[in-house]
This record gives sequence, structure tokens and C-alpha cells, in this order.
Amino acid sequence: MMTGAVAWICERGYESRVRVARATHTDMKRVVVLVALVATLGACEKRREAAAEASHGSAGAPGVTTVTQPATATAPPAAAPAPAATAQLQHPLFWSVEKAGTTTYFLGTMHTGVDAASQLPATVWSKLDAARAFAMEANLEDPAAGDAFRPTKASLHDALGDDYWARLEGAIGAGPAQAIEHLPPLVPAAALSMRGLPETPPMDRVLSARAAKAHKPLVFLEPATHQLALLRKWLDLKALRMMLDELPRGEQHARAMLAAYIAGDERQILALSDDERGDALRHGYTAAEYDQEMSDLLYGRNASWIAALERLHADGGGFVAVGALHLVGPRSVLDLLARRGYRVTRIAP
Repeated sequence: MMTGAVAWICERGYESRVRVARATHTDMKRVVVLVALVATLGACEKRREAAAEASHGSAGAPGVTTVTQPATATAPPAAAPAPAATAQLQHPLFWSVEKAGTTTYFLGTMHTGVDAASQLPATVWSKLDAARAFAMEANLEDPAAGDAFRPTKASLHDALGDDYWARLEGAIGAGPAQAIEHLPPLVPAAALSMRGLPETPPMDRVLSARAAKAHKPLVFLEPATHQLALLRKWLDLKALRMMLDELPRGEQHARAMLAAYIAGDERQILALSDDERGDALRHGYTAAEYDQEMSDLLYGRNASWIAALERLHADGGGFVAVGALHLVGPRSVLDLLARRGYRVTRIAP
């Protein structure tokens, strides 16, 4: 269901809001807002197109709808975003990590698709409220991260070519595509990754806001600039073209990942992650390139967080919220901590 803010965008027109976002994306927080705007504005544009098409059809002969075919191939339309589930998670990806009489709690998150306020069980909130400190991946409001998103003279349209640009316009809308034409491929790639998922407040922001309101110390496991540099490295033109080639499959994959997360199924999450390797190899990535991407985006970051997590634990423990893939399987954060003598236990609500 649309929020009031998104409804306002649809009713008042997206053009002025996009211009404002484009002119003011000087820090990471605004970049996140811009990505969300691209996704929601694209949905608004699709709704307007559907309404216009229906109106056009009704103006002709009774029962006849006239459809004008585009001159160039466009992306298949996105399915309507799935309605956000409201049932409480029965098997959250939630663990206790114990050593030397101290316990730190770890929650695997999903950025969008789950309404943290209504779906996380009471045991998660109680452990967060009782925790001495809160840790998350990076400070999304770090102004130093904004340099990675300054507009450039380079054109995404020119770099992608007319065919792929038409697909991008078909996927997110012509207006949003124009607004991000001079931004990194990371921005449309992030917007595409949200296609079809329920519109919910980002889980990490909901959790960190609650911790901040309680005046808990906030611990960031890596600089936002480092995270963004890695994302810009791998969410490049090649990755964006692959996403545009695989739009229906990508949307299906995102929904399957959300379903596995809601079910708390670690094995299915890992299996879905492994499927991405085959997709990459079919689109021209070498095995070595894919392995390096996984090392950069997942395994290397996991290892780099351990020192900070051990300090957090030694200082009295806390509550840690990071993306679910960082906590499951071999070489995960929890696996690395277990090798260091911590007792890791999955918690049932």
C-alpha cells in the first residue's frame, strides 16, 4: 500500500521532486532517498500509463482498446509490488553469541519487503531495548559518501546504448530514467533490485532509529565510503545490462529471497545466492570475476568486521543488525565468530 508521501508524488507530478532530489543528493541519506524515489516514481508512472491507456481505449469503439506499439523494444512491465505481509515472523534470523559470560545478539535484515515494526517478534525488540549498544553496517548519513554520487557529464544513455536505455525507461519510467542519466549505474541497479517487492520502511533504519531514540551508542562496522566504493565497482554498466536482460527472472529471484527470509530458511537463502553465480557466468563474467565480487561484497567485509564486533562484545555486548547473507553459511560473520570460540545459537521467538 502506498504511503502518504508516495501518493503525494503521484498526485503532484514527479518532475519537480526528481529535480530537487537530483540537485541535493550530497550525502548518503539523500542517495538512499533518491533510489527510493526512482523506484516509487517508476511505479507511479506505470500507473498513470495504465490509466491513460484505459481512458484511450474507452474513447474508441465500445469494447475496443487501441494500443500503440513502441518503436524500440522496452523492458517487460514489472509486476505490481506484492502487498507487504503483516504476519509476525515465526522464525526470524536471530542469534545469540556468547563468550566469557557476555551475550551479543545478531539479527539478519532485509532492506525492504518486511515491515519491521509489525513483523519482528517481541523477543527481538526486547533484546534491542535491553542492549548496551547498537551496531550496523555503515552510517548512511555520512556526508563523505556523497562524493560518489555527484553528477557527471557522462551519460548513462550513451554508455548503455539506445536499446538498453529503452529497457531501463520501460522498467523505471522515462522521467526517473532521465533524472538519473548522469548518475552512476549503481542508482538504477539499486532501483531495479526493488522491483515487485513490498514497499516498506528500510529495516535497518527502523532499528537504528529506535536505538538512537534510546540514546544507545551506535557502532558502524565500516565506513559508508568503503561500502559505496565496492558497490560502485560491481554494480557497473555490465551488471546493469545483465539486470535489464534478466528483469522477470530477477524479480522472481527477489521475491523468492523475500519468501525465504520470511520463512527463516537459511538453506534456501544460500541456495538462491548460489543461483546468482550461474546467471553471472551466462552473462560473460568469468568464475574468477564472480569469486572476486563475492570476496569484495561479502566475505572480505565479514572478515573486516570481526575486530569491531569483538570489541563491542568485550565492552559488554550489544545488538547487531546486518544483511542476512552476512550471517548465514560458511565464512559468514557467525561462522568466523564460532571459530574464535564464541557459542552461536539460533533463537526461536
